Amino acid sequence: MINLIPLNKKVEVICTKKPVQLSEKRQNEIEAFWADINKDEKFYRGEVFDIETVTEKKDKYKIFLNTTDYAHHLHTVWNHISDEERCRTIFSAGLVETSDSKFIFGEMASNTAYPGRLQCAGGGLSNEDLDRDYFDLEKSVLRETKEELAIDEDKHVERCRPVLMKDVHIHDSLVVLYHLKVNLSESEFQENYQLYLNELKSNKEVPEFKNIVFIERNKEAVYSFFDQDYRSRDDYLEPFLKYMVE
Repeated sequence: MINLIPLNKKVEVICTKKPVQLSEKRQNEIEAFWADINKDEKFYRGEVFDIETVTEKKDKYKIFLNTTDYAHHLHTVWNHISDEERCRTIFSAGLVETSDSKFIFGEMASNTAYPGRLQCAGGGLSNEDLDRDYFDLEKSVLRETKEELAIDEDKHVERCRPVLMKDVHIHDSLVVLYHLKVNLSESEFQENYQLYLNELKSNKEVPEFKNIVFIERNKEAVYSFFDQDYRSRDDYLEPFLKYMVE
């Protein structure tokens, strides 16, 4: 279990626009790793933002990010790198709740970096989330929720609020966890999601989730799910859902 803390301070994320400086040895390791795992060109080597420093103040956390790329990120995660040249990311993830009190998350598809893993909609920060030098985490989670679950901010989202964050004093990479309340019931969500899947298929695209998971928002249902489901899952998922039903 990881340590998640209630988010009662503002999270201010600043892009320094400085590239991460890696040793020649580490850069060569990353290049060899990328050539090996991306032989079929399944992954895109896009820009990733690496945590330079995290400062906790009385009323907010200030997080400064430098620029790197997806190869550096995957090399760190897949090889469990923990030295000073590791890639430390921050991302946002959103737990969706329907109008009839069902939590929604998904199981990642085989074409992703983490096939079979259970997680909420979400992902790394993008230049789309930048407002001058500041990243908008809420904008990021709403964008990812639309891309992965076809939930539109303007049409479906009634409330989006940050709830928890990984403890900055313990964890290298950080996640800010949001709760999204939507005006769709479970059946209405499924209808809307099926239209989205049909659109992807017509464009010869594949969804990020191969399965969607629904759990009743109550303690018995949540605890029973994690007692009985043995699929891999992102480390925040179980403590997040249990916090939401306590």
